[in-house]
Amino acid sequence: MANKDLFEKEVKERVPLQEFKEPNPLPEEIAAQYPTIDLVSLDLSQYEEGNSGLEKRKALAKQLENALSTSGFFHLSNVGLAPEVFNRVRSIGQLLMSIPDEEKVQYLAGALTSDEEDRSKSLGGERGSGFKPKKYWSNNNVRDSIEHYNFRDFLHDDIFLSDEGVLKHPKIVRGYLRDISDYFNYLHYEIVRKICNLSDIILEIPEGTLWDNYMRVIDNDPFHSGGGFGRLMRYYNPSPEDEVKTNQSWLRGHSDGSFITVLTSNPILSLQIRDYETGEWKFVSHKPDSLVVNVGDGFEFLSGGYFKSSIHRVHSPVEEQKGETRFQIIYFVDPDRSLVIDPETINSPKLNRLGYHKPKEWEKITFDQWNDNKGRLFGKNAVNNVKGDEPVVVKLFGRLHERWHQVDNAQPPAIAEHERLYGPPTSINV
Repeated sequence: MANKDLFEKEVKERVPLQEFKEPNPLPEEIAAQYPTIDLVSLDLSQYEEGNSGLEKRKALAKQLENALSTSGFFHLSNVGLAPEVFNRVRSIGQLLMSIPDEEKVQYLAGALTSDEEDRSKSLGGERGSGFKPKKYWSNNNVRDSIEHYNFRDFLHDDIFLSDEGVLKHPKIVRGYLRDISDYFNYLHYEIVRKICNLSDIILEIPEGTLWDNYMRVIDNDPFHSGGGFGRLMRYYNPSPEDEVKTNQSWLRGHSDGSFITVLTSNPILSLQIRDYETGEWKFVSHKPDSLVVNVGDGFEFLSGGYFKSSIHRVHSPVEEQKGETRFQIIYFVDPDRSLVIDPETINSPKLNRLGYHKPKEWEKITFDQWNDNKGRLFGKNAVNNVKGDEPVVVKLFGRLHERWHQVDNAQPPAIAEHERLYGPPTSINV
């Protein structure tokens, strides 16, 4: 067992928190004036364990299948966390973001910009532990106004709370690492586990398959464990000139490289999903004290394209909420990184019956290969300094690096037309 003396000392010396003041949500009559997407909403209080709860789980799985196979997004309500828990984590994030810039640069997740990263030494600002500074990413030659801090290894106490693990973080947050760990552990063991079990029902494989094989935690072995990283994220207002250049997009359209992503519902109307059927951008409405969950690329690939890793972005807040602080808590959930992300891995009767199989052009790859190579592209100038929503189309291992061209049995129907107009997907040195 690792020495945790430093952590115990930091708890005793920690700075008191100032409560985060969450912005007020829009009144319903005003929110109704904006295009919003009607997401499936799962009531997690209806989830019951054991044989006696099977019919209730099947009912939830039916709802979940509708979400996963269409927009790839859904709301989760009654998740078992009190409002005070969410706000405590936000307050910790607020404290962490308050330290001076000269201290932040001592705890960077990588370099100051994506193009400066040495990926042989760092996971970069996207996935590495520490701060991603503002201006790290580029979109149409505009540097971003987003700051975030990533935490890794919180499912492994002997790593996360060891003296070495504690020293990786700024002093101001060290005494609150148990709070961070408790929050993301709850998401993993309660929320992610239940989503995996419901997905097993959808895929007609034994309950526990996804969790036991790909999401379980092996002590002190993050690579072969389910996990990923947690993020505390703050958005700052860009200049009016930059908003014009980016078409008011604060975080460009993208699909997540994760397996699934779990984030807090936000009262600021800003998160948008690109409608799977029409291509129209629609806002995600707010449900207090609930979570928003979306499919990542890893789960889309494992399902052969049946589950959709949909494109989403963060747009400038609507007029009534300009100037409010958008703060987000996100858990990017990764499976065992050695998982081969093809449908043949799980041999699902449902997918086999519907005809979802690995396309010939897909190379056989692990989740780690995908996540690592995709993570290198997100903020690169060569990919993102273009006008409009869509970045340069890049193929990685025979698969489009962003899921702009949605999948029909893993066959992107828009590629042929895109290639006719713009040429084939490019190769980028990652």
